[in-house]
Amino acid sequence: MVLWDEAERTAAEYGDSFYIYDEERFVGNFKALERAFAEQYEPTHLAYSYKTNYTPDICKMVNQLGGYAEVVSDMEYVLAGKLGVDGKRIIYNGPYKTAPSLRSALFSGSIINIDSLSDLDIVMQIASEHQDRDFTLSVRCNFTLDGKLDSRFGLDVEGKEFKEVIGRLSRGRNTRLVGLHCHYPNRDLTSFATRARKMLDLARAIFTEPPDFLDIGGGFYGEMPDELKSKLSVVPATFADYASLIGGLFRDAYPKPGVRPTLVIEPGTALVANTFSFVAKVVGAKTVRGRRIMTVAGSIFNISPNTRSGNLPVTVLRRKALEDVTASYGPVDIAGYTCIENDYLTKSYGGALDVGDYVKYDNIGSYSIVMKPPFIFPNAPILKKVSNGRDYVLIKEREPYDYIFENFRGLKWT
Repeated sequence: MVLWDEAERTAAEYGDSFYIYDEERFVGNFKALERAFAEQYEPTHLAYSYKTNYTPDICKMVNQLGGYAEVVSDMEYVLAGKLGVDGKRIIYNGPYKTAPSLRSALFSGSIINIDSLSDLDIVMQIASEHQDRDFTLSVRCNFTLDGKLDSRFGLDVEGKEFKEVIGRLSRGRNTRLVGLHCHYPNRDLTSFATRARKMLDLARAIFTEPPDFLDIGGGFYGEMPDELKSKLSVVPATFADYASLIGGLFRDAYPKPGVRPTLVIEPGTALVANTFSFVAKVVGAKTVRGRRIMTVAGSIFNISPNTRSGNLPVTVLRRKALEDVTASYGPVDIAGYTCIENDYLTKSYGGALDVGDYVKYDNIGSYSIVMKPPFIFPNAPILKKVSNGRDYVLIKEREPYDYIFENFRGLKWT
């Protein structure tokens, strides 16, 4: 629980806005999801989705916990390598893979999921140049989920390109198809059931023996407070719900331990969303035609880069006791520092709020760090909570203005 004096002390050192990362909670989330699936189906591997939040401290912890790295770009692949992740524990996805990165991934033994004929052409060219080595590959599958979603990723399993990829990999002198992959953003159990069944059907149609692995991607709900659950249109599934459903389907398809494919899942939001909070100071107040507007040292882009926060729950850290608060009670609109008209972190907040207070938004670890644009101000620092709960370790500096301008030619910034 962050208090006003703690926020004020932290702001004095790091600035009027900052992120707080709870590593213990992340570890707890990882172990809880891992345990839920282990109880239903073995072997299962967790591959953390770097794109969701590639803060290096998080990615290093995943590696320490025995998780895989799921990356979707050359940049993320390089990051995993610099963090000491064994190439064999990197899953390389994404629609754009450079030839040099594919070469590195092939020679490191990484799991490469072919997303297009372009991916395949590069892989086959590299394989043809190194006939003394064998390369194992996987394919990202594209199919509809009950007719509700047309994804742009992967190869249409009913199309000729999918058949071409399967055929060329199978006929290659030193290439071998060892797995299948899919991923969709849907989080409901029905979509996961469809996803799992279709992947199992494809595996039976393509492989004469169980493949090395079947990767059904991510998109899982994670732990969240009741106030946030109430804003959803459905009751979110739990880790146990997902594991029981998916593990049960895989267990029925492959009942014999020891001759089963490894089930791979790629959680991101489920592990990291509730491990980050954003704290910002209230720096200004005004009334516009009867509407009270409070400006904070943060932006909607700090908590919801796609500006789809849906009024995330907010906690106010008050400088004064309620009986001493001079600011009127709501409705108050909590506005960001940008010059964008719709930059509101919260509309119609109903409590007391005054200049000098702080606002805190929880459950913002998913995509906030990686997608926040440098518009007007670079991003805030990240502080990792230490075990006593009141002190922090800086794990990312506040981005300086140099970060934005140093690569422009013709400008002498420093």
